[in-house]
Amino acid sequence: MNGHRFLGRSLRSLAAMTAAGRVVTKRDRRRPDPAADDHLGAIRGEPRRIRGPRATRLYTEWFPPPEGRSGTVIFTHGLCLTEAVWHYQKRDLAGAGFGIVTWDLPGHGHSDAIAPGELTQEMAIDALARVVEEYVDPSGGAVLVGHSLGGLTTLGYLGERQERCRELVRGAVLASTPMTHFAHAVAGGWAGAGVESRLLARVLRFMVESDRVDRYLGRDVGTAKDSIAYRVIRAGFGRNPSPTQVRFIRDVIASVPPQVRADAYTAMTTYDVRPLLGGIEQQALVVIGEEDRLVNPAESELLARRLPAGETIVLPDVGHGAFLEVPNTFNGAVRAFAERALGTGPASEAGSA
Repeated sequence: MNGHRFLGRSLRSLAAMTAAGRVVTKRDRRRPDPAADDHLGAIRGEPRRIRGPRATRLYTEWFPPPEGRSGTVIFTHGLCLTEAVWHYQKRDLAGAGFGIVTWDLPGHGHSDAIAPGELTQEMAIDALARVVEEYVDPSGGAVLVGHSLGGLTTLGYLGERQERCRELVRGAVLASTPMTHFAHAVAGGWAGAGVESRLLARVLRFMVESDRVDRYLGRDVGTAKDSIAYRVIRAGFGRNPSPTQVRFIRDVIASVPPQVRADAYTAMTTYDVRPLLGGIEQQALVVIGEEDRLVNPAESELLARRLPAGETIVLPDVGHGAFLEVPNTFNGAVRAFAERALGTGPASEAGSA
């Protein structure tokens, strides 16, 4: 598509979406905000910088398991985010019978900066493999938790490095994870793609491919303003989201360099995990937000069916970020799954007593 034509369509889509968003934004202001005092992003584990791909360093945070335990749960964030988004998982799952690790993808957050065009899906998979090798003891094993791009990276790692994964990985939790890039789905690749989803797909592409977007994101960072950037990010949430959480995600996205956002988007658009699914042996839990506008819920259900040991949990009124929108439900599902996969739950303890 001609660049000027794409920019024009994207700006018109942005205007249409934000105009429609004014009504829901006003409603947000009138509702109580349950996350107002949560200080999102403030929880920190033990910071460690480990060797990443191509002589880079990856930023990780480590929450060790209780004494005598060795299983590990590794969290991989989604597109244009950082490890800080796993705030509630750090709060609720640290010390829950296994160790947990959060980390920043190359070029994101506190990981080393990388050159334009360097970030690919293969690089992301290699980075995840290095995190696993750094933290996982084969005797305890790991459960991998990935959101969106992080889920796609997790599937790529499991599918492309099967032999090593058999030794180290016991299972995976895949939240809002597509088989192909979400823009293909919401922009018309499925019959249920509504006008709002199509607009959102076009706006998101504009956000990562245009250097003009920083004026929409950057000017509101750290404020309580609910302007254009707020309305666009809010569209990724389900019903009645916390304004604090919407602003938090807005600010995290703004922290990722524009070129990294564009490269991560390209990495997703050019990666198709479907040929790998049949060879992934690990048990997998696919978490689906019933109102996800970025990943077609029907595609996530198909993903679970194509995985040899896949199962689903569908969350009503939830959008693209179940880990943030309904953390208690999400964390309960992750904990139960991890205890079963790692053998650290009450039933396992009773059996070994």
